[in-house]
Amino acid sequence: MEGIYSMIKFKKHIVGLISIIFAISAGACANSDIAVNRSVASDKPVFETQKNITLDWTQIRDDAEEQFNDKTMYPMSDYIDMAFKESENKVLLIWSLSNDISDDEALAYGNEYIRAINDYAATQDFSIKKSSETSYGGLFDRYDLEVQLFRADDIMEDSKYIVNQIIKAGTNTNLELQNKKGDK
Repeated sequence: MEGIYSMIKFKKHIVGLISIIFAISAGACANSDIAVNRSVASDKPVFETQKNITLDWTQIRDDAEEQFNDKTMYPMSDYIDMAFKESENKVLLIWSLSNDISDDEALAYGNEYIRAINDYAATQDFSIKKSSETSYGGLFDRYDLEVQLFRADDIMEDSKYIVNQIIKAGTNTNLELQNKKGDK
């Protein structure tokens, strides 16, 4: 009788082993849900200009904060901020600067900030013209630009801002001092 029980146990192990082998081999032959059939063309990056690109303003802001809040590159920086006012078709750029910054330094910082925002947008939408020495770039051909540059102590007094200016789209108007440092 003991021989029969051991033979049954042996057969159960064989059946179990065969079931496992069958399951593994069936799975190997089946289509995987993870693998996706793709045409060769979809694996390649698209370099042509696309229409109706929606800019990722959060990414543009993150890139700008990383660059302009870096004290090694911009030692007179306090902090930057920006907003996209879709209803007004306007980009607002704000930069709080050190109380010790000169007017000329503030203007240089502001011009770099404007051009960088444009160039970050141009990396997302290839139809946007990059900035140059004579142009803020294609983003500001589409959108008005509001720039507020101020010393940290003057944050609550916009009449003391170094620059508090709206530049209409496509005009590339130079930044202008609202007040000279001595005129606070």
